[in-house]
Amino acid sequence: MGVITDTRPTALLVHGWNDDPKSGWLHWLHWLAVELEAIGYRVVAPYFEQTSPQRFARWEQRLASATQLDESSIIVSHSLGCWLTLRMLSALPDDTHCAAGYFIAGFYDAPRPEAKGYFEPEPVWQRVIDRVDRRVCIYSDDDTIVTPDRTRRLAHQLNAELVCIAGRGHFLGSRGMETFPELLDMITVQPPSTITR
Repeated sequence: MGVITDTRPTALLVHGWNDDPKSGWLHWLHWLAVELEAIGYRVVAPYFEQTSPQRFARWEQRLASATQLDESSIIVSHSLGCWLTLRMLSALPDDTHCAAGYFIAGFYDAPRPEAKGYFEPEPVWQRVIDRVDRRVCIYSDDDTIVTPDRTRRLAHQLNAELVCIAGRGHFLGSRGMETFPELLDMITVQPPSTITR
């Protein structure tokens, strides 16, 4: 009997601070995993322990080893997970390529001067752009954790589509964000040219 190869496209889900993609408080990420599995994706959702020593370096290693991306893969990242994803993409081999990256409440800069060391150096932007065909940055107008200007700067660096979904704050399950149908539509049915900027 031969080895059975999983030929489904990969969806890599990268959670943010103090979350768990399987059962945590960012409920829409778990909801999205279930929805993507149902339409034929193989979902990979690594967990990053918040209390691990040297956690940022360990998270980067964990993400880099989580999956092999190819031209049919998509990546969905939230908040701090966006920074992890950018660093991962910047470091991947030149022949790595994926279909799309969706950066939710994303940023790449330090939120406070004392945290600056964790967010340097910046990703190599052209390497990220070259590896991801479609790049979408999504923010909300009332996000007080990652303010809209920070996501706009990320979109500029990535030459990405910029989408505002009003009234969602930081896209947290703890604030009632149980599902994210707009994102699922972007992934499955909505072509880039129809997205409202």
